[in-house]
Amino acid sequence: MKNKAFYYIVTCADDDRASQERTLECFRGYADCVEGAKEMGVVYGTGVYKPGEIKNTPAFTEAYQLGRSVR
Repeated sequence: MKNKAFYYIVTCADDDRASQERTLECFRGYADCVEGAKEMGVVYGTGVYKPGEIKNTPAFTEAYQLGRSVR
């Protein structure tokens, strides 16, 4: 596998985006092993826990827009 585009969407119940950085570090660590990997975007969904809660946040719209940008 090489020359892949990576899009990350991370969610958590915590309201602090910093809480999601460790997860992103792991994803990015994997991508570092993929020749030609390119990070295309990150969406942070904070303060969500229950199913469907994300729909009422800016992250939902950001994820939708990011998805529309994939070619």
